Order: sequence, then C-alpha cells, then structure tokens
Amino acid sequence: MLFRTLIIFLSLSFFGCSVFSPKRGPRRKTPTLDVPHYARGAKGGVKKRILVLPFLDEKLTRSSKIRNIARRALVHQIISTGQFVVVKNSDFPQDLKKFLNQKNEYNFERISKITAGMGISGLVEGKILEIRAKKIGDQVGLIRQIKAQVEAVIKLRMASAKNGKILLDEVKRSKVETTTTRVAKYSYSDRYLEQDPVLVKKAVIKAMNSSVGLIVRSVQKISWEGRVAMVTGDKIYVNAGRLSGLQVGDILKITEKGPEIFDPETGIFIGNAPGRMKGTLELVSYFGKDGSIGIVHSGSGFRENDRVELY
Repeated sequence: MLFRTLIIFLSLSFFGCSVFSPKRGPRRKTPTLDVPHYARGAKGGVKKRILVLPFLDEKLTRSSKIRNIARRALVHQIISTGQFVVVKNSDFPQDLKKFLNQKNEYNFERISKITAGMGISGLVEGKILEIRAKKIGDQVGLIRQIKAQVEAVIKLRMASAKNGKILLDEVKRSKVETTTTRVAKYSYSDRYLEQDPVLVKKAVIKAMNSSVGLIVRSVQKISWEGRVAMVTGDKIYVNAGRLSGLQVGDILKITEKGPEIFDPETGIFIGNAPGRMKGTLELVSYFGKDGSIGIVHSGSGFRENDRVELY
C-alpha cells in the first residue's frame, strides 16, 4: 500500500511539472561574423597601396640579378613598416617598359593616368647609379672566404599615383665590408666582385634601410582612397579589404569620378577634381586577397570606378 501511494505521488508530481512549467521557445543563436572584425593593426589606419616599379640601372651591361636584389630589398623594408600594401607589377595592365623615357626613367604622369583608377597612392622608382667593389682580404685554399668593400649608389624617386607629381627625389649611398665564398677561383677582378649578388645585396639593403623613412613621410601627404570594383544587386564590391586595413563595420563615402584637370600653361595633368558625393556604404564582409563587400548605407546610383574613402 505504501509503495502504491509513492508511485501515485511521483506520477502526479511529474504530470504537474509538465503542465504548469512555462514552455521554452527555441534558443536564439548568437550571430557570428564569418570574418574577423578587426583588420587594422595596433598602429591603426588604412594601409596605402604602393607600386614599386622594376628597378633601373645606369649601367645597362650589369646583371639583371642586381636590379632584382635591390627591388626586393626595398619592398621588404616597405612591407616591414606595416603601413603599406605593395602592388605586384604584374597587376599593372600594361608593359611598364613602354613608360620609360629617353633618360631611362619612368614617365610618372603617363603611369598615373592608369594607377589613379587602381586605388594606388604612390609610385616608387629605384635606379642603380653605381656599384663599386674592391678586395681587401683573401684566404688560401680551394674553398675560401674573400673579404671585400662594396659601395652602392642608388637613386630613388617617388610620385603621387593620382597625378604623377614628384614627392621624393634622393640619391642614397652606402658602404659595407662583407665576405663571399669562392670555390676554385684563382684569378678575378674587382669588376667580378661588383657582379656578386652576395656582396651587392648587403650594400643595397643598407642603402634601402635609410630610404624607407623618406618614403613613409612622402606617402603621408597623400590621402587614402579606393575604388568600386563592381555593383551587383544590393552588394557593392570594393578593391580594398582586410589586407589594406578596412574593417567589417566601416562606413565608406562614395563619390563619382570628377573631371580631369590640366595645367593651362604646361598642359601637365594635375589630377581629377572632387566628384559629387553619392552616399555611403557599410562593409559587411571580405572577398579575394584584398577586397571587401558593402551594402548601401545611404544614397544610390553607385557605379564601377566610383571613388571610395573612409567616412
């Protein structure tokens, strides 16, 4: 009897809980973004795009390896600042050799007519003026170390990618003492040492180290901007994203491309005048290596190649 009473009591308790307990609806999932919210580093700010053109050489007979070493050294130093995105030369739609003038220098004004629509801020040209090397020590043996003194003289020019205006024109010199390894080389000249990539690299890197600060200060004079790459439905694709430091949630101002302005006396292209503001968009995601996707925040009529800047 006691056992039956206990069973009835437990049954009524369970039934009562199921009847009188309030029903719980389905749990609401906390919304999560499919991309990191923070793209800007500790220093903050959007990274500006720079096009480091293929290096030039005053001495046309010098090995192309030396030019490539010099350019890589400069690119490495620029990237290490964390303030820039270096655009690949292959992303430029034309052969850059076509933009060389009679002085064996790049025509910044002509290049800027193209880069102005690529969201690039600065154009950098490096030119090797001279490489000098002389032996100051040698060992004896089949495999030996040769000590040499190497001097590099490099000219750097930088221009605004918007209008080709020169922002920097400097000649940098560096001198280092370093060593290279020789195997079964019993006779050589200082000219041979000047073509040695191991020796030249250290002198070039030293010259580049003192140049990056000049480039940083020059680019600070240029305001950041991007471009609308494509408009499809309610989505607007921008040619800058996480790599450039744009964050999900950023509000960008959109203006149409203004008319081209030329100097009335010289005919030199100055730049595009500010265009009419069309509205704003809010970034909601990223795509590709350095692109972002936005939705309309205000305004309308957005088109490809419209100018984009932080609001």
